Amino acid sequence: MGVTLTIVIAVIVAFIVYMLVHRLIVRRTTQNAQEAALNQTNVAVKASLQRLVDDRFISEPAEFVKSTINPDGWGRGVMAFEYVIKLDHVTDDQLPILRQRLNHILAEFTEDYKIASADGAQQSAFFITDIWRHETRIHMSIAYLVNEATVEYLQDLHRLEHPEKEDRAE
Repeated sequence: MGVTLTIVIAVIVAFIVYMLVHRLIVRRTTQNAQEAALNQTNVAVKASLQRLVDDRFISEPAEFVKSTINPDGWGRGVMAFEYVIKLDHVTDDQLPILRQRLNHILAEFTEDYKIASADGAQQSAFFITDIWRHETRIHMSIAYLVNEATVEYLQDLHRLEHPEKEDRAE
């Protein structure tokens, strides 16, 4: 019985070690991919904000406060980021127009730099999924459609925003 128990314990320990190492490798790979995607999205967002000034859509440059990776609440590998910018003289009523204009500029950026989107139907590799104001700062959620997980995330958001279309399909 002693040898059998030792073998069972060894197998269990080996399985636990394997799962921990596997999880660490997957997590590190995902974090590296998200950080690279965040850096690429930062470039696109900063260029788009500058373009707003160049096109005289806004009178003063936006102050880039921070960008963060959204938590994995929607699944592993989702390339969704939150941006905080300080942009004076934009009212809550103007936020939908700002979102539309930024999405248009991001689509042009995607086309100009030949950035591929994982979603063939999507015109842009970058898409602002939400925009809101908190005090003097504007928060934006931006998806970088570089993989299938992010495309599915965007589809899930669309279903949440338009549940009546889901009901008609059933």
